[in-house]
Amino acid sequence: MSVDPQAVQVFLVDDERDVTDALMWLLESVKIASRSFDNAERFLAALREVRGPVCAVLDLRMPGISGLELQQQLIDEGLDVPLIFLSAHGDVPAAVNAMQQGAVDFLQKPFNPQVFLHTVNRIVRLARERYHSRLHDQGIQTQLDRLSSRELEVLDGLLEGKTSKTLARDLGISPKTVDVHRANVMRKLMVGSSTELVKRVGALRAGARSNPGASTPS
Repeated sequence: MSVDPQAVQVFLVDDERDVTDALMWLLESVKIASRSFDNAERFLAALREVRGPVCAVLDLRMPGISGLELQQQLIDEGLDVPLIFLSAHGDVPAAVNAMQQGAVDFLQKPFNPQVFLHTVNRIVRLARERYHSRLHDQGIQTQLDRLSSRELEVLDGLLEGKTSKTLARDLGISPKTVDVHRANVMRKLMVGSSTELVKRVGALRAGARSNPGASTPS
C-alpha cells in the first residue's frame, strides 16, 4: 500500500515486537500511519530514505544503540524528528536528559492508551508543521539560488537596512543601478515590498544561522 507523501508517519522503535505490534494496532485504530523497527540501525536506514513528515516513538533501553544515543545521532545528523520516549524503568535522569535534548514527552510503561494517543497527536502536529515550514524555506532558497552575485550583494545590503545611496557607494555603482538590482531581487523572490523581503529572507537566514546542520528526511 502506498503512503500519502503528505501524511505524517509515526516510526516506532522498540526491540520488543509485542510492544510495537500493540502500538501499531492502536495507531491504526485512529488512522495514523506507522512503521515499526526493532533496532536503531534499521530505523535510521529507513528514516534517511523517507519522503514526507515523520515523527518517532523510541524505547529508552535497547540492545546496541540506546534511545538516548539514537536521539543524539539524530541531532548530530541534523535530522529534525519530533520524539517521544518510552521506558519501563522510570529512569528520571534519562527522562530529563531526553527532554533537555528536545524530546516532546517521556512515557513510562505501562501507559494509558489515551495518554499515548494524545501525546502522539502532539508530535504528529509538530512533524506536519516542521515539514511544511521546511518546504517553504526550500522554496525561498530555490528563489535565492536564481539571484546573480551582484543581486545577492544588493540583497545583503537591503537586509542590513542600507539605503540605495549607501549601497551604491559601497558597491561602486550608481543608485539607479542599485534600484534596478533591487527590482530584480524583488521580482525573482516574488515580494511586493522591502518589508516583505526582509521578513521573508531574514527569517530563513536567521534559522540557518541558529541551526546550521539542520536537515530533514525529504
